[in-house]
Amino acid sequence: MPKIKENVIEENKLPYKLKAKERSKPVFKFDMKKIIKERQAESEFWKKYAEIDKEMKVVDVLFQKEVNNTFNQSNDKLVLPTFGVVIFDPSKFNVSFEENSDITGSYYSQQLLLMSIEKDGLEANIIFNNLRKSNWSPVFEDVQRILSNWGADLNSLTNSTLLKCQINDCKNFERHNFELVMKFIFYNIEKNNKTFSEDELLTLAQYIAKISFDQYCGQMINVIQQLFSACIEIALQEDDDASIITFAQGLYSQYNTKLLKMVVGLFLPLKGKIMKKVYSYITFKLYKSLLERTNNMSAFPTDIKEWFVQDLVDKDFFNRRPIKLLDRLIRLLEHVVIVFDLYRDEKKLSEMYDFLNAMVKPTGLSDSLKLVNILDQWRLQLFRLHVNRKNVEF
Repeated sequence: MPKIKENVIEENKLPYKLKAKERSKPVFKFDMKKIIKERQAESEFWKKYAEIDKEMKVVDVLFQKEVNNTFNQSNDKLVLPTFGVVIFDPSKFNVSFEENSDITGSYYSQQLLLMSIEKDGLEANIIFNNLRKSNWSPVFEDVQRILSNWGADLNSLTNSTLLKCQINDCKNFERHNFELVMKFIFYNIEKNNKTFSEDELLTLAQYIAKISFDQYCGQMINVIQQLFSACIEIALQEDDDASIITFAQGLYSQYNTKLLKMVVGLFLPLKGKIMKKVYSYITFKLYKSLLERTNNMSAFPTDIKEWFVQDLVDKDFFNRRPIKLLDRLIRLLEHVVIVFDLYRDEKKLSEMYDFLNAMVKPTGLSDSLKLVNILDQWRLQLFRLHVNRKNVEF
């Protein structure tokens, strides 16, 4: 009898275990162990990165010494090639000059042109040092000559049509040519902000914005960002909202279909108060456009409530729109929330997450999983910021 009783007890336990397995898991939950492991892995990465960076700085110092030694051993002026090398092709140039002007310019203008196509990286760096020590500053025409010599159509760099390729002769220059030219122009703009007029700086910023979409030149995004930011910060005044809006509106209209790519590639991380205002105008205008809000809202939002979608539209709004709109909105907010520190209002942000999460679920399976993944990664990033902020407070 005792054995029979024991078997009965075991049989009664079995359904209970099955029921326990059938319990549904919560929709979203932070895995603290996983987060800690990721932070440890991230810490290890930055340690190794610091070591590699230190080694690279040593290599850079040695390389610069070699450049300086070669420069010191050379003559005061490098001799321009008299044959065998074409440093400027007038047939590519599409900007009018005075009839009597020397199209190759001064000696240093020629040196700059030569640096822009010199195949030997060491020789190009020697010319760069020579120009830096000369205390000479290029004019806007010098920049236009280089871009034209590389194969750029200057008219296409400022028109409203986004061409597939803006510099169509990449064989005419190497990566070091592009980076050295961008660095030298940036150096001179920072050194003497009267070298270019305000209109020339903004035109140059337009050139750089279009070039950033070029398949080859867009890879050198660091020097592109640096020069683009310098042009805007020097050309525009922080309290001149009208000029800032005019320039920002031009970018918005020209790159309407690729605004997210442009603001992330050219503006982030934000450096400078005017860059932040231009970024604010473009992103907020795009945000209002996605939500079809045409009422008179501020050009430069200062209140975090202006960004929260659940205050502007209801759930039915997204049910009547394609899923691509929700995808663009989530990707935009992902950047904006971090850039403008909107994550500090954690209660409001949590409400926005719940709202967007509810919007994502009714979509198709593949699209839904994709957007849920974006939201979850975003929330994990916000949680890390929350933890870091609490650590600083303590």
